Amino acid sequence: MRLKQFLMVCSFCAVFGGFAQDESYPTEKWGEDVGLIKPESVVFDAGNECWYVSNGQQFAPGTDGFISKFNKDGQLEELKWVSDLSRPTGMAIHNNQLWVADVNQLKVIDIAAGKVVKSYSEPIKNSGLNDVAINSRGEVYVTASFIHSVFKVDGDSLKPWVQDEEQLQWANGIYALDQEVLVGGTHLASIDIKTKALRKIETNPPIVDMDGLWPDGLGGYFLSTVEGTALWHLDAQGKSTRLDQGGDYFGDLQYVKETATLYVPRGNHAAQRYYLEVVTLDNP
Repeated sequence: MRLKQFLMVCSFCAVFGGFAQDESYPTEKWGEDVGLIKPESVVFDAGNECWYVSNGQQFAPGTDGFISKFNKDGQLEELKWVSDLSRPTGMAIHNNQLWVADVNQLKVIDIAAGKVVKSYSEPIKNSGLNDVAINSRGEVYVTASFIHSVFKVDGDSLKPWVQDEEQLQWANGIYALDQEVLVGGTHLASIDIKTKALRKIETNPPIVDMDGLWPDGLGGYFLSTVEGTALWHLDAQGKSTRLDQGGDYFGDLQYVKETATLYVPRGNHAAQRYYLEVVTLDNP
């Protein structure tokens, strides 16, 4: 989420291995006129073949936030599938539960019931819970942007895990593997799960102020950025390519390798125009 902005008051080109330079790719806009409000994150539910999109107004405790549900073909099934949330941002799915960062709480939604069944309070006040990642072992990690940290679920509590004001500055997007956790903020960093050692990942040219972070299945990542809002690809060798920039903002994203399709919430606050953009890329 654009928490840094909050505090401080289609054509795609050059992707990766096997994709051509300056080639346009087919795009669709889902939910353009259905009532989405500042959509931030999207996640695919493979078991139920549907998509969830987080929506909300101000980043503060409240009841205006909600999660929308789309079928796999882009038809809106329910605008407010789960409502009365604060301002949900990042999401992750594990064991038929949807885990949602919601300002000052990490909330767990039972997907079958469509209801919040558990909440974890932030261990440090005004930490700015932002994104969620869960690895194959079921370990749950949450970025806390305001305090440049990553929290981890430990039993029935959400606890501080790693904090670093330099390498985790404005910690935002997150992706968890079994051996490491990748965090995008001002920088892109890797945290060794066993030792908690931090390593800055260099990008060339530099990518800064990251929001969305998702693997491409080939050792690289797709990323979205906040300032100078843009969509990037980072390959396994650290070469970064800007795919698109400017115009409507890019939110948190997800890439489906099986169909070579990229899904990203977009919008324009001044025009109150919000939608989910779907980009079909060529298989390498």
